[in-house]
Amino acid sequence: MRSSFITSIAFTVASCATLYSAMVLAAPAADDGLGGLARMVLGAATGRNTGAAGVPSLLSGRNVDAALERACAEVNGVLPLVIDKESILVRCRPLPSKRIMLQIKLSNFAGPTPDLASFEVRFAPSLQRNICTNADVQILARMGVDLRYRYLTNDNRRIGDVYINSDVCQQALRSPRY
Repeated sequence: MRSSFITSIAFTVASCATLYSAMVLAAPAADDGLGGLARMVLGAATGRNTGAAGVPSLLSGRNVDAALERACAEVNGVLPLVIDKESILVRCRPLPSKRIMLQIKLSNFAGPTPDLASFEVRFAPSLQRNICTNADVQILARMGVDLRYRYLTNDNRRIGDVYINSDVCQQALRSPRY
């Protein structure tokens, strides 16, 4: 049973990592009408670069946590959003201290409750590498915004989290692919 779970999650995560790294989002432009920072957060979730649309909001001297809260509220207004055939962005959640959680449901994942530690050890590094290749993710991380990608099953059970910050991206982009 355990090996079939690992095979199932490995296939799903590998599919997501491959799709994330190769994505030029074919979904409708859900970011139409969103502010720059909201478009940037949505781009970080979907793999679509926005050309750093949200940088002015982060540099304006206003409260960054409040700006991220507004951006997540805007993003949540266009959700759920199909990212690819395996994943759906279901929620953007602002957290204190310049952090955002992006909740992504793996639409084809069915299986037993995952072993969170195993997910984070076995699959997070390849997802981090792929996520960190997005220019908007790199900019957000360099500006001190931490991102948490929370992967969920169809019935909203937590599969695992992938943490992204400046140090993680620097390390992930230096690591050889395996």
